[in-house]
Formats: sequence, structure tokens, C-alpha cells
Amino acid sequence: MEIFSFSRLSKYEDCPAGFYRHYCLKVNEPPTLPLVNGKGVHSVIEAAMRLNKKDMLFFKVMSKMVVDNAPLVIDPEEIFQLTYQNMVLAEFHPDNQIEQHLQLPLLPDDPLSPVIQMYIDLNRDEGGYVQLVDWKTNHKSYHPTETKQLGLYSWALYQKYNKPVRSKLVFLRTRETPEHEFTKSEMEEAREWALTLALEIQDKLYQVQHGADHRELFPTRPGGACRYCGYSHECVNGELPVPGEIKTYEEAQALGGEIIRLESALDNMKRLMKGYVETCGPVAVEGNRQFIMQESSYWKWPPKALKAAFDRITGENKDPFEYFSLTATQAGKLGWNEEVIKKLGAQKKNKSPALKHVQLPEGKAAGLSS
Repeated sequence: MEIFSFSRLSKYEDCPAGFYRHYCLKVNEPPTLPLVNGKGVHSVIEAAMRLNKKDMLFFKVMSKMVVDNAPLVIDPEEIFQLTYQNMVLAEFHPDNQIEQHLQLPLLPDDPLSPVIQMYIDLNRDEGGYVQLVDWKTNHKSYHPTETKQLGLYSWALYQKYNKPVRSKLVFLRTRETPEHEFTKSEMEEAREWALTLALEIQDKLYQVQHGADHRELFPTRPGGACRYCGYSHECVNGELPVPGEIKTYEEAQALGGEIIRLESALDNMKRLMKGYVETCGPVAVEGNRQFIMQESSYWKWPPKALKAAFDRITGENKDPFEYFSLTATQAGKLGWNEEVIKKLGAQKKNKSPALKHVQLPEGKAAGLSS
């Protein structure tokens, strides 16, 4: 392997086994919903910018088109809401380079150097600097320096234009746009990261070609990346990492990674079973259980219908507030914080503590028990 990309390198860093299966064995990875949504959003924005279409109708039509051709069921309204917004329209510019393909050696003076390639969502020469924009559909935002992606892209653009690069992440869900101008040392750090991993991969592949066991050189690494991995249901790690009581922090870490992998594996297996049942019909399994497609429904109450229900309840001499509730999500949409809610007389009820795995805060290193 001579050509690498940020996605290839980060996949190897997250899970060597997933990298080997995808890029070396060429086993198609089942699509995941975040990936399909992300590709759909990028397709709509790219089409709009290439054709210079800023009207609502175009975004509506394109959102419907990408949904019709998606490998998973996704919501066209969600795609439209993520793409047709001011933070996207503000980036329309006649000098935009859209989905620009760059390919450079990681060691410029070495003819045998690994090569890095990238497709940059958007960049343009602003005269004194280059503006780089990367669209994100993540549910949580982060700073451009938290991954090596924009540092690597900035390094490539600096090689091309010999100008400072201002990088911007546009989080389409959270409406946040963190920016950072990478220094030369930060860009060099990103290049070194890519080079180190690329050389490591090349060395391991050479060993595999000469008889080494790829399972030892490219091991599974259960953890957070399993949540977005289409291979998680095929990733058999042998016995559970902790057969009995957890005695060390390392054992707890290993078990935590396996829990995340199994959660993702279950989602992937259910998706596969659903596809079969939809096509071929019910599947009976041992123990008198059966997988079927069962329709479900719920009542949606628009404001007009809610008012009619309110009027009917009062007309029946009943207290409507015994039936209506205000959820935390609805209170959040109203912009009410906890202090406002308390002043209104609401009572806070605490549930029993539940085991969850959450995203680490910025700057918190994984693997630390403190």
C-alpha cells in the first residue's frame, strides 16, 4: 500500500483489524446511519455549490434525491434541515475549490515515500491566506486541533499555496463553527503522525506478505470506534476479557471496550435480520420465538389538535393539566434553564444511577482512572 488518507490512517489507529478487513481484504463494510447521513449531506452541499443554487427548492429536491439513492433509510427532511441554512449559504463564493483532490508524498524528497491523498470539502484563496472549510454532521462539536485531519489538510494546502491556512469546522447540527490557523509546527506534527502510521502499516503488510499472521499484526481493538464500525458483529474476540469479578482498572477497560463492540454488533445483526425478513418473510428460531416485521404507530399532535384536545378535556369537566406534560426537551426548546423551571414550581426527580458510556471531555485522556 502506497497511498493513504486520513480516514485510512485513523481507522488503523482506532482498530487495526477493521483497517485490514476493509482496505486489504476488500470486504465491503455494511453502511452505518451516521456515514450514510454524512455522505448525503455532503452530496447536497457539493451539488448546490457547483451549480451555484441557493434556493430552498433546489435543496429540497436534492435532499429527496440522495435519500432515494441511499443504502439505508434516512429522512429527507433531516438532510434538508442540515444543508439549507445560513452557515452553508454564507460559504458560497466564486473562487471556491469544491472537493479538491490533493495527493502529496509525506517525504517530499524521497521517491519511495508513502503518499497521502485527500478530498477537501471546500477551500479558497483569500489573498493573504487560504480558507479551509470542512462540513460535519456530528452530534457533538470539537476543536480543529482535536484530530489530525485539518492539520494534515492545512499542511497540504500550505504546500500548494505557500500561504497561511485558516481551518474551519462547520457543525451543521450544533450550528458551531470553531476555527484555527495551524502553525507550521502543528502542520508538521500532523504530517509526522501520518508518516509514522503509514510506515508502520507498510512494514506490517510486508511481514504479512512473507508469512506473518495478519491477526497478530492487525489485532482487534474493541472500544469507542466499534459504535461506528460495520464489522462489529463479525469481530469475535474469543472469551470475554473478564470472566468473573473485575479486579483491575485494565480489566475494566477491556470489558468496557467489549460492551461497546457488542452494542454495535447487536445493531448490525438486527439490521441484517431486518433486511432478510423484509425480503423473505418471518424467521422462526429455537425456543418458539419468531422475527417478524410488525407495524407500529403513534399519535402526532400538532398545535391545533392539542388545543382541540385541551378544549374537549375542559368541556368534560376534567383538569387538562393532569393529562398534559412538559418534557425536559420541550423546556430546552423554550430556552428555560433549571433555575427558571424551579421557579415555576416543577419538582426535580432523580432516577436510580444507570451505567452509561459517554464522550470524554476535551483534554481528558482515555485510559486514566482519575
